[in-house]
Amino acid sequence: MFRRRIDEEFLALLRPQEPKLFRIARALTGQEADAWDLLQESTLLAYDRFGQLRGGPDAFGPWIRRILVNTAKNHLVQRNRVVLLEAMEAEVGFDPSPGPEELLDQRLLWDEVMNLELHHRQVLTLRFLLDLPVDEIATLLDLPAGTVKSRIHRALATLRQRLQPSAEGAVIQR
Repeated sequence: MFRRRIDEEFLALLRPQEPKLFRIARALTGQEADAWDLLQESTLLAYDRFGQLRGGPDAFGPWIRRILVNTAKNHLVQRNRVVLLEAMEAEVGFDPSPGPEELLDQRLLWDEVMNLELHHRQVLTLRFLLDLPVDEIATLLDLPAGTVKSRIHRALATLRQRLQPSAEGAVIQR
């Protein structure tokens, strides 16, 4: 009976977090299948550690997101691979009905984001595509908030420079 109550409480807290957790997992892995695997593994880990949650229901969201990010980091170290944040058209809000110019602009911007250094791609994805606040990004990536802010600033400056139209009309400068 006691276990059933814990199960119901965990699921009630998990359900509203699932969409955000999946978007974070997708941003960190770059692959939908890997994101589902990561989400499943981190959910099981969180369930096993549910008794360690401090701060009540309000602390559940940040707590499980931290577990998700740490699980992703562990997998990347084990696999000895680099995180690639590939285009996530469905998750990043590409409008299915934009005109050709708008679609080209979105694709051009996303291509330039993908050409940024990994640490810049990560902070931009978490901040602007997943709409996470700087403090939460700092917690997720285990960085000071000032470092997150400076990475966002540098990444945006790089994008501005690359997307600035030149005198000849070329859009991208490298």
